[in-house]
Amino acid sequence: MYVDLHSDTITVLNRNHGQLARNDLMISLEKGAALKDWAQTYAIFIPDTLHGKEAAAFYDDNLGFFQIQMQENTGRVSQAKLFGDVAETWAKGEAAAILAVEGGGSLLAWDMDQVEKMSGAGVKFISLTWNGKNELASGNETQEGLSELGREAVAELERWNITLDVSHLNDKGFDDVVHTAKKPFIATHSNLRSVCGHKRNLTDDQFKEIARRGGIVGINFCKSFLNGDRDKAGFPDLLRHIERMLSLGGENVIAIGSDFDGTTVPDGMGSVENLADVGNYLLRAGLGETQVEKIMGGNAYEFLRRTWG
Repeated sequence: MYVDLHSDTITVLNRNHGQLARNDLMISLEKGAALKDWAQTYAIFIPDTLHGKEAAAFYDDNLGFFQIQMQENTGRVSQAKLFGDVAETWAKGEAAAILAVEGGGSLLAWDMDQVEKMSGAGVKFISLTWNGKNELASGNETQEGLSELGREAVAELERWNITLDVSHLNDKGFDDVVHTAKKPFIATHSNLRSVCGHKRNLTDDQFKEIARRGGIVGINFCKSFLNGDRDKAGFPDLLRHIERMLSLGGENVIAIGSDFDGTTVPDGMGSVENLADVGNYLLRAGLGETQVEKIMGGNAYEFLRRTWG
């Protein structure tokens, strides 16, 4: 079982007029064909520079492209909108596609009714920010927390059962989410600051808070988030983050959030084909088979079971 909580593949493919079935990116259906029981999250990435109607048009265009890719690859991949869809898709030998939005704050600020529309389209995870500031919240390169409208957005997302992704929030925004959210929230693609001091990574206390609330954290393969010296980043750094997370009580929390097609990753992790290699490395490094199965997909699958209904 392989469940990856974050990629930027759909947005990049749409921009480059590519196809999900076969391409030269990190993810394609062809590259993932050898993976048994594979669920891939595809995020629609909305840049910080887009606001209002421009953000809405950008989202609609990428949503339409995603839906076309699902239609054109019937029999190879299906979108999972309900928990039962995942197992049903796997039983047919297909890959499962999970839809997410990254940096959706400006879109929601312009039209909060978009939350209902996103729920209807099957969006399952959303981050309010990317790295900058918008009308709802501030990313890790800025200082402010959630606005009042941002707090309203959190409540609306929870009402429509879309899970909040805190991966790009700054520390103030994270604290505001802690005091606002009622349901579990997640970090789809974040590592630990105690292992690599990048401000995009979570503090130990933030990781423990996500765990306490029943959330999950996807390990990010980004070189800069794995090792302070990005040129030295590799499999051993991945293990260091995982071992630290385990020491913080993360046995049922750690997942995979590769950030494929959204960042630069170390050699040996450069494609969805390498997910099996990641699991095999963790086994050789001494992690138990059950723990590795949880990291590679089991914990994420259990989270979907608990929260999707």
